[in-house]
Amino acid sequence: MSSKIDKLLRIIEPTFTVLALIQYSADWMPLILSGGVSEGDGVDINSFNFTLNVLTYLLTYMISGFLLLLRWKKVIYFVSKDRIILLLLGIAIASFLWSVSPGRTLKSCIGLIGTTFFGLYIGTRYSIRDQIKLLGAAYGLIVVFSILFAVGLPRYGIMGGVHAGAWRGIFTHKNFLGRALAFSGVLFAVLTDINTQKKWLPWLGIVAVMGLLVLAKSTTSIINFVVLISSLYAYRVLRLRYFLMVPGFFAIVAVSGIVVDWYTQNAAAILGSFGKDPSLTGRTDLWAWVGEMIDKRPILGYGYTAFWNGLDGPSAYVVRAARWPVPYSHNGLLDLWLDIGLLGVCAYIFGFGLNLLRALWWARFSVGFDGLWPLVYLTYTVLSNLTEGGIMAQNGIFWVLYTALSISLVLPPDTSKPVSSSSDSIAPLS
Repeated sequence: MSSKIDKLLRIIEPTFTVLALIQYSADWMPLILSGGVSEGDGVDINSFNFTLNVLTYLLTYMISGFLLLLRWKKVIYFVSKDRIILLLLGIAIASFLWSVSPGRTLKSCIGLIGTTFFGLYIGTRYSIRDQIKLLGAAYGLIVVFSILFAVGLPRYGIMGGVHAGAWRGIFTHKNFLGRALAFSGVLFAVLTDINTQKKWLPWLGIVAVMGLLVLAKSTTSIINFVVLISSLYAYRVLRLRYFLMVPGFFAIVAVSGIVVDWYTQNAAAILGSFGKDPSLTGRTDLWAWVGEMIDKRPILGYGYTAFWNGLDGPSAYVVRAARWPVPYSHNGLLDLWLDIGLLGVCAYIFGFGLNLLRALWWARFSVGFDGLWPLVYLTYTVLSNLTEGGIMAQNGIFWVLYTALSISLVLPPDTSKPVSSSSDSIAPLS
């Protein structure tokens, strides 16, 4: 590429990346196009025309594909080092052959391929440190616009229906805002260590996140935020000398076990104080019904995105049992099992295990909070998918960032910490 084109791309690419990250993270257009409908207000959000939103995603697919082609040799190198992503993608595409709804699976696979393109682009184009900076910019804007929507456009920014009064910002549901806030909170904490000139900015973001978490009334997200922040600092024990790291690690495990045991014994009282029930708002019953359907097609599943279709198809059993239009199982691993079966679940767990080992290596031998980021993000993935979903969703930020992380962890950790302002520029991987 010529120097002029290279300079132009250095301006355009970060802008595109931040805007696309906002789109994949917030999926904000359905909120606007539906006129701000809320759960329980008697209006089906799927009855609206979201063609504009679909076209926006298609645009990100095409741009990502074009940018990957510009660096095709680098892309081939990185992908050859971690083929689990391609294996999972291949299983999802192949599920068209046994899907209970082949047309829907094929359509969704196109979206999954495009989403994977964007994740591959981020992972091959930017270092983990630069990814964090771009995510910080994207989620900073998400927080700002969420506040503006709730204050200036409450019809959109604040929920009605069964969750009346809960803030949702630019998201369609308060739980989606809460999940993004838990993520952005720990992201801003990492940025306090990376931003060498404007440390006050990520700290301001953390304060805003804590306030929004309360206004969103998302109990699970508040708990996840506390766990993630605690994990970020706890993982620093991995950098101690071995004679201190080993007892420190076991001390953390012991304390965590005590906390989990205490929470288990007092779950009813704790959740009751937040107005929640021990069944996690009916999720445990839902998981039991989903488990019954998994038992019917355990190995290959029902086909990618083919199971959940209201009263049409196999999801009708769960919908009738739950007595409300269940859109997904509220557990990422269960949804993955429904989609691509035990075959896909095993492939994902194997890949996740490899990434976990690499993340531990990064945490041990890197310098700065950015070296802990892979381990923190994997922790966030586990926490968020316990009661929600999206492990391998098309147009979902989970799959984008997991793909990017899988590619980025192929490289050894950076053992140097930036100390000059020049480190604030966004540079491609060498």
